[in-house]
Amino acid sequence: MKLSESVRNKLALLKIADELGSVAKACEIMGYSRDSYYRFKKIYESAGVQGLENQSRSKPVVKNRVSSKLEERVIEIALDYPQYGQAKAAAVLTASGYKISPGGVRSIWLRHNLEKKRDRVLALKSHLRMKNQLTYEATAYIDELVSTTRESAEIESREPGDIWVQDTYELGVFEHIGHLYQHSLVDVFSGLAIAKLSRHRSATASRGFLSDTVIPILKQHELPFHTLITDKGHEFVGEGNPFAQFLNDLGVRHVYVRAFNGPVVNSACAQFNDYVWQQFYEPLFKKTAPKEIKVIEESLANWLENYNSSHKLAGRYTLGRPPIETILRFKNASR
Repeated sequence: MKLSESVRNKLALLKIADELGSVAKACEIMGYSRDSYYRFKKIYESAGVQGLENQSRSKPVVKNRVSSKLEERVIEIALDYPQYGQAKAAAVLTASGYKISPGGVRSIWLRHNLEKKRDRVLALKSHLRMKNQLTYEATAYIDELVSTTRESAEIESREPGDIWVQDTYELGVFEHIGHLYQHSLVDVFSGLAIAKLSRHRSATASRGFLSDTVIPILKQHELPFHTLITDKGHEFVGEGNPFAQFLNDLGVRHVYVRAFNGPVVNSACAQFNDYVWQQFYEPLFKKTAPKEIKVIEESLANWLENYNSSHKLAGRYTLGRPPIETILRFKNASR
């Protein structure tokens, strides 16, 4: 049975927690909450992989989603009072005339990666920086809100293009084409996604993706290329690896982490791969059976343009904005 990206990520979370002996650390690596871990663990122990697969296919209860206006207000409270917990935030909202429970606040925080206090503090710093309001006084205030140790600190992306994540996503074997992969690159700050199809999963193909596709787009948007996160796949790591050498020549810091059961450990790229499969590839392959990569790539390019310019992303840096808008707002604030 071919597992979906979502299920492979859940299995990876369980495996990492078991190998590290730390649920908290595994959740930090994979981008899940501890509540999610224990829920996945209970389902896996009672129903196995099939239980996780069925859960990933369950449809959201749309009627339980709050209005966009209330969601925006919950985010504002998280930034105005990052030290408040969900109960106190709900009380402030209720006093302002909104109807929402502490659980409702938490569900919105989870969607935007604002569940923990340090997540809300990072979002506040990013928000102030984008508005050019991260003054000495503001920084001092934020530092008083939270004390972070080396062990608990998360990587903070300071600007669009500061930290990128790359992955090679296996799409499958197709008639007339053969094996097909997607090279994916996602900006941690803005969520900007770059992708290209290939018949090969190799260091040469990964290097070509960077040199021929990625670098021109980074120049187009005037984005830096400081740090790249990958797993330890053979296309990224190894003695004499042309991909690693290319990064070294560019002066890019290469951070790689171990891959568990297939998926990239960092959730940014995994979430994008899962989304592009569900929203682009599945509908495309149901309608037609393309015989050439070029045909798929043309459709993918159009889809990516719409995704980057129009798709609203939840997250501490984007806060419901599309990637291109996040980049432009940051640049305008920095001038």
